Amino acid sequence: MIVSLSLLFGCAHVLAAEPNVEFNAKNNQADIFIEKCQLWRDAMRDNNKEVMWSFVEQKYKGTLKPKMTNKMNKVASRHRRALNEAGAYIKHAEYLLSEVSKDVAQVIIKWGNGKKMNFSDSCVFDLLPGTAKCVLDI
Repeated sequence: MIVSLSLLFGCAHVLAAEPNVEFNAKNNQADIFIEKCQLWRDAMRDNNKEVMWSFVEQKYKGTLKPKMTNKMNKVASRHRRALNEAGAYIKHAEYLLSEVSKDVAQVIIKWGNGKKMNFSDSCVFDLLPGTAKCVLDI
């Protein structure tokens, strides 16, 4: 039980130390976007609602929460369905797209099951207007 509590507090510290919403990035080619995309995709795969909600802007946690809940559930369900259909899958590539405007960052992930199924996913992050803060476009 002590190990579990240590792990829980360690995870909470990581989430608090580096926010997943409104985080700073040096530019739209910063490695933090790949890290945040992987964290988001893992949260969808594992249906980890706490981590998924850590990517949501505050304005969507009030009266718009039911709509955001439905949207997140739909996006995560679609992601899990693709993973299940692929079975054992292999990540072929993961990179930042360089041909985007400076207020957008896009991570491309190419993966497949080594047979006929190949997929291309992405995470898009937007720079909030008038700030240096970035958010995931869910």
